[in-house]
Amino acid sequence: MKVLILGGGYTGQRLAQLLAAQSIPVLATTRSGQWLLDEPCVTFDAGSTPPLLPDPAALAGVTHVLSTIPPLGDGGDPVLSTLLPTLQYLSLQWCGYLSTTGVYGDTQGAWVDEDSPLQSTNRRSQQRIAIEAQWLASGLPAHIFRLPGIYGPGRSSFDRLRRGDNQRLLKPGHVFCRIHVDDIAAALWASLQQPNPGRIYNVSDDFPCEPALLIEAAAQLMGVELPPPLPVDAVELSPMAASFWSECRRVRNDRLKQELGVQLRYPSYREGLAAIWAAENHEEPIPR
Repeated sequence: MKVLILGGGYTGQRLAQLLAAQSIPVLATTRSGQWLLDEPCVTFDAGSTPPLLPDPAALAGVTHVLSTIPPLGDGGDPVLSTLLPTLQYLSLQWCGYLSTTGVYGDTQGAWVDEDSPLQSTNRRSQQRIAIEAQWLASGLPAHIFRLPGIYGPGRSSFDRLRRGDNQRLLKPGHVFCRIHVDDIAAALWASLQQPNPGRIYNVSDDFPCEPALLIEAAAQLMGVELPPPLPVDAVELSPMAASFWSECRRVRNDRLKQELGVQLRYPSYREGLAAIWAAENHEEPIPR
């Protein structure tokens, strides 16, 4: 196994660390050709003029490919639009594409699974719906992973509280789903070991909830004062934030558990935040 990670960002780095711990060779791409981790890295920037593409010779021996790269400004997929012939030439056993649970749209809090209709009216999510279909029709051994909000070390309610930009917005009954970055990496690792091309997986935790709960839990662990509660309707939201708050759904993860055998390390924000706080303070997390 040799894994190519297209897009060495937050999730890509976490998967690379997990693979390195298993002594799996990893090659990553970034727009600059540089990476924070001690792993081989090549340049890939489909949005530049002309596109900066990796040398096909550098991809020799790659057997598994993960794309973490979001759509381009025009809504196209940067990987399929520039690298598809190169990827088709490789002897690939597995390809993964990180999508979003936003493709389900607003269900007014009802549960969705991988077979639920894709009914989003959000432009960004509609782009993802189209790109998912392109990956599945690409002739590659494609797997789709639909992700909700991602959190983890360096990207959690603790960091936002420290910056003072984490409002405690209230909209009773309006829930969001989320997933810890380490559980994403574990899900990808499980799929890498048991390919099932064409399969789609929701990678979400077990506990959709109101976002204010995370702020309250983080503030309690930090021992800081809670931000004042603010009704969502009383706050001027950015267009992107407004789109998030316009949709409410609960995402099932049964297929992830039953087919891939994934046991979430952080089944809710409680375990996830506790582990992040313990690591930041060099403490042992409280066992579940």
